[in-house]
Amino acid sequence: MLNIIKNLIGYYTYDLKLKNKLIISHLILTLLPMIIISAFLYSHLLNIIVTNTKTSELSMSRETATNIENTIKEIHNISNKIIQHEMFQQLLDLEVPVDDAYLLDSFIDTVESKIDWFLITDIKIYLNLQYEAYYTSPQLPYQDVLQPISTIQNSYWHGIFASTDQKTLLCPTLYLTSYEKEHLGLLSYTRKISDSHGNELAYVTIYFNKTYISSLLNKYTTLPRSAKYIIDNRNALVTETNKSLVGEYFIYYENIPELIPDTNKFVTKKISSINCYISYKEIIGTNWYMVSVIPVNSIWSENKTLFIAFIISYIVVLIFSFIVSLQLSNSIVKRLSNVIDIMNSVKAGKLIPMDTPYGQDEVGDLIESYNYMIEEINKLSAYHIKASNELRTAELKALQAQINPHFLYNTLDMMNWLSLSGRNQEVSASIQALSKFYKMTLSKGNVVVTIKEELEHVSLYMQLQNMRYNNRIHFIIDVPDQLLDYTMPKIIFQPLVENAIQHGILAKASKEGNIVITGWMENQVLVFLISDDGIGMPGELLEQIFSGNVDSPSGSGIAIYNIHNRLQLFYDKEIGLTYRSKEGEYTEVEIRIPAIKGE
Repeated sequence: MLNIIKNLIGYYTYDLKLKNKLIISHLILTLLPMIIISAFLYSHLLNIIVTNTKTSELSMSRETATNIENTIKEIHNISNKIIQHEMFQQLLDLEVPVDDAYLLDSFIDTVESKIDWFLITDIKIYLNLQYEAYYTSPQLPYQDVLQPISTIQNSYWHGIFASTDQKTLLCPTLYLTSYEKEHLGLLSYTRKISDSHGNELAYVTIYFNKTYISSLLNKYTTLPRSAKYIIDNRNALVTETNKSLVGEYFIYYENIPELIPDTNKFVTKKISSINCYISYKEIIGTNWYMVSVIPVNSIWSENKTLFIAFIISYIVVLIFSFIVSLQLSNSIVKRLSNVIDIMNSVKAGKLIPMDTPYGQDEVGDLIESYNYMIEEINKLSAYHIKASNELRTAELKALQAQINPHFLYNTLDMMNWLSLSGRNQEVSASIQALSKFYKMTLSKGNVVVTIKEELEHVSLYMQLQNMRYNNRIHFIIDVPDQLLDYTMPKIIFQPLVENAIQHGILAKASKEGNIVITGWMENQVLVFLISDDGIGMPGELLEQIFSGNVDSPSGSGIAIYNIHNRLQLFYDKEIGLTYRSKEGEYTEVEIRIPAIKGE
């Protein structure tokens, strides 16, 4: 008899189809009096209300945070457009003073056009004393936008810039002067412009509407006595939905991550003797946290009386429903929860098969199908990674193989001429240099080399070229020793130097000139600058230079195109070359790559 019961339970748990399980469960439940069923369901309904409320609040908080992030990003983009404006750059260049009132007036109009009074309330450019002529000259009456730094030197935000190395700052109302708050705006976004020595030149400040930010918070704050507020890393209040409630619910900035470890959940904490659900969101691109506080009673207050009335009825059916619920949970909910949990791990990139017993019902079929899918995905992923790496390496090596054969022809021709002239020592030196040059070019098939090796490679190239051109090309390397152990893709400098010789220096009447390679570190980014004093390039040629099809009698630009593509292929689309040139004077190319040390 026991074996029969055990077999029935096993069949019900693992082999009975889900449809039949639900039919049996529903039949059991419908045998109960309707009033008890209603009470049972209502007790769960309250939990659903709380869960749904918190889920809804988290969703609305995410949307609010996204809207605020987009707003700050819009303000940042406006600031970028002002700072990158050609006239702004010329404005800061004292060596080329702006004496064209029309151009400056056009720039000021561009700045003022960004003020919409809906979001942006004002824009000011605070200039150092050395630019006094721009905001005092009667011929250049731009005092409304251009202001001396002295007008804000006593402000809290200027003190922050003066005492830290910050370049940008989002200022709540507390940081602003009385004049700024009364006439310009209650919030601001400020960018500090410094010279190469770190001395302040100007501040570009965009004032924006605090009411607009507050409206984004208020839009999704509906529960009674709930509140949202934004706080910055100096514990200054940016904005809030209710000042009096924020006073009760205030949490210090540094305590928030520890108090609320998961930004995707509410935690229950007691604040000012009130049990509350608390969550927060970090506003990306700022030093702000948005805190949401919901008193527990605000959710439960309207349902507490009814809950107490039904709790007794729930206890009556609890014992009877326990056995059925336990089996139903084990057969469906537990295994489905395992499926859900393991599927959620897929979002984090963990493709793990399940070892739960399959069974013969729909859940078992689901688990079996899931495991088959994971196995196939893992196979495809491994194959894709292998294929991608092989393709990446092949593309890099193919690009590196595009070395100009004319250099070899010309070098061998020079060696022949030296030999015929009886200059045997120079022939020997050139052969040794050429041999070492191509040995480093091949570098045992390695894709990357150290900065030291890359500089030695280009130095050998210049040694050979100067043998050919009678030392008329003056080559200087100014790269700090601490950068020499970092790595980069090989054969980057040499084609750029070759380009500078062929299309820059040798195009001059004197056939003589200078090439300088300098390097430095900026925020874990290696920056190299290759400059020459050749004939430069016209503006239209600069625009075509990365097309690989330059309309020029001196070449197609394919070498530059290949180097640019190699860097983007090796790192990402943000990496590459930047050319600057002035026709008849100079050309310089800037290379930025991540700072990665060799093993």
